[in-house]
Amino acid sequence: MNGLCRIVFLLPGAGRIPVGGFKVIYEYANGLARRGHEVIVIHPARLKKNERMLRISLKATRYLQRRLDGSFRPDSWFRIDQRVTLLWVPSLHQRHIPNADVVIATAWQTAEWVHSYGPEKGVKYYLIHDYEHYMTADSGTRERIAATYSGNIHNIVTSPAGIEMLKACGAEVDAYIPNGIDFATFKLKTDFGSAERRAIGFPSRPEKFKGTRDAVAALDNVRKKVGDNITAWSFGGRKPDYLPSWISYYERPSDDLLCDLYNSSAIFVTASHYEGWGLPGAEAMACGAALVSTEHGGVRAYAEHGRTALLSAPKDIDALAENVCRLLENSDLRKNIAQAGYQHIQRFTWDKAVDALEAALSHGGK
Repeated sequence: MNGLCRIVFLLPGAGRIPVGGFKVIYEYANGLARRGHEVIVIHPARLKKNERMLRISLKATRYLQRRLDGSFRPDSWFRIDQRVTLLWVPSLHQRHIPNADVVIATAWQTAEWVHSYGPEKGVKYYLIHDYEHYMTADSGTRERIAATYSGNIHNIVTSPAGIEMLKACGAEVDAYIPNGIDFATFKLKTDFGSAERRAIGFPSRPEKFKGTRDAVAALDNVRKKVGDNITAWSFGGRKPDYLPSWISYYERPSDDLLCDLYNSSAIFVTASHYEGWGLPGAEAMACGAALVSTEHGGVRAYAEHGRTALLSAPKDIDALAENVCRLLENSDLRKNIAQAGYQHIQRFTWDKAVDALEAALSHGGK
């Protein structure tokens, strides 16, 4: 890639609900468009190559509906630069993909399609966010995922966990580019030592490996140790039916509300077993909350135990609870962790990430 070019991103579905991986791609799309590149983001109605005819028929109906009403777009939760083109296509078959200078897979299923494309679709890249899916997949799916990292494609990873995964698969890492944080949205509003920071927050996700039940169990242990007057909150999609009444829940909050919730928090907890990055933890750090997290893989990109966060082994509920108690019982330690985390996370700008992606695209296109 030399100079300005046409760049096509392939997402694995519609962007109508908030998803961390999609948010990363939309940030890259906006950043590259602002720099003058022609950016197209593809959303397919059908991701799998071989589906039963009934399922294809149902998806054809959904495809037509969303094409007409634009409901595949992320407009309800993310602002897309008007220079970015969003396309809704029946599938990722190359006949639906515009010719380009660069084509970028963003999930292992999209990479399977990219491997089949001709050279007119552009130099092939792969922004890899599949660490948690690889680590929890069955052996057959693992083999398919591993196969996508080989061949004529340039692999870009976002965390040390991604590097380790590719090495285990016998694949090369062409670039390591940590994600950025939107500091215009997620920012410090409440002083680290303010009495207004009383809450403990955590994300809720339906997948077992996201560890939501572990976070609830850990906070229940905290209440038994320090008293049941702690203020706890969580956010995500539909409210989990097992969430106790002492935890306030926010279904798909706006970014502005989420920023306020982070700023109301003394501590933010992430309990994932595996995570390719972990946006909520990084966003909470940017808002001045002290991070208590499992060492889920992705967190190593932006957190160091004892300095910018307190980390513990995944699935160890007692250790997670103990780290929360340490910060509740030692306000100086909590403030020091929060402040160091806030200062450290400031280096993860989207400008820096887009710079690095542009450099990687230029190198691979030579």
